[in-house]
Amino acid sequence: MAAETVEIKRAAGAALRRISSAELHFLENCVGCALCESVCPYTEVDPGYGPVSKAELLRRIYRKEMTISGMILGPLVHAWMPGAGDLGLVREVAYRCTNCWHCYTVCAFGINSGTLVNMLRTVVDGVGMTPAVLAEMRKLELEGAGGKASATLAEVLNRAAKEIGKDLPFDKKGANVLYVPWPVEAALDPDSVVATIKILDALGEDWSIPKDPLGLRVPVGSLVGDVKAAEEAMKSFNDRVSDLSPKIVLLSDGGYPYSSLRFELAEAVGSTPSYRVVHVSEYLAEKLREGKLKLRSGSERVTWHDPCKLGRSAGVFDEPREVLKAATSGFRELPHNRKDSYCVGGGGGMGWLSDELRKVAEEKLGVKSSSDGESEFLSKADSDLKKAMKRKMEDVKKSEAEIIVTACPMCVKTLVMGSQIHGPEIKVEHISTFVAERLG
Repeated sequence: MAAETVEIKRAAGAALRRISSAELHFLENCVGCALCESVCPYTEVDPGYGPVSKAELLRRIYRKEMTISGMILGPLVHAWMPGAGDLGLVREVAYRCTNCWHCYTVCAFGINSGTLVNMLRTVVDGVGMTPAVLAEMRKLELEGAGGKASATLAEVLNRAAKEIGKDLPFDKKGANVLYVPWPVEAALDPDSVVATIKILDALGEDWSIPKDPLGLRVPVGSLVGDVKAAEEAMKSFNDRVSDLSPKIVLLSDGGYPYSSLRFELAEAVGSTPSYRVVHVSEYLAEKLREGKLKLRSGSERVTWHDPCKLGRSAGVFDEPREVLKAATSGFRELPHNRKDSYCVGGGGGMGWLSDELRKVAEEKLGVKSSSDGESEFLSKADSDLKKAMKRKMEDVKKSEAEIIVTACPMCVKTLVMGSQIHGPEIKVEHISTFVAERLG
């Protein structure tokens, strides 16, 4: 057996032998009804990128590697092990998924195809074909997120200190709130970090902030199917947070760090953390109910984009709407909202494959954004991302909003990109930025 084939089988086996009972259900019980195809942002780009088609690649590998019938009968039972010449296709399909969970919410059998696509990324990672920009980001996080990444965050924190007119309370032990911004937020949406700090200061909160980054955007390993790297990053995060002993860890990032740290951290570290992970939209709603958050109310036409991880994955729907309605009489919903919200297309690492954001990764985070042999793959990924954005932007246009507010740095960035490519011309703001501008 050729060495390449052995390596592929090894990578496939490593991915499949860690499956849980839920993942086994995802593998074995799809009936191919394709109901999920209608909600995936990448089905619009190519039917071959639909959830059923993407997950079927892993199912074929699973049958070949893990079932007696597949080992014996092979293609007769749709069992298949990719060869070296197939890996380009496998990588392409694996990196046409945002893991937005929309397929999961519409599936009559409760199958999360995104989980299977992420396992397909584990196979890709096992043979050394993870896109260089994501591989480098994972490496940087595990090494401590220093260098340019740390400098980018420090620059934004210095700006915040100047704007509130005082030094930031770094590494204070026992604070009620530990605000944890990431270098990625500082690179993609620095205004949201500054705004969150302004809000904490204005509310007179007992708060602190880490002097050094607690990771690049924990856990980057989850984007590439690297369970071990994700767990290592979360353990490092927990060790450093536990040493500071806050009651609340406040995140302004409503992407995968929120869902990972809220729901997966305990399993990763083997114990229940002593602190609560709270998103800033939840925090703002709480302060509004307590009468501590005072907002000037206007009449701007404002809508809310539910980040997939904050919304579908975590169920945080009401809190941001409560805050926005207190700030404007012109709030309106997008046609597709809450659990039915359309993904913009840049989640799950997809945004980092675009030409624009790979430049950000190089300039602001100091990571190598491509490697030899990736140019065609990256060019197509960039083109497909731009196509995948169109559906969301058409939804935004129908709302007739002047401002779209959200809570994830990647959502902010890709909504801006989508507006520039497809229209409509609309202002995009993080909820912290929107609130900080309207503090009473």
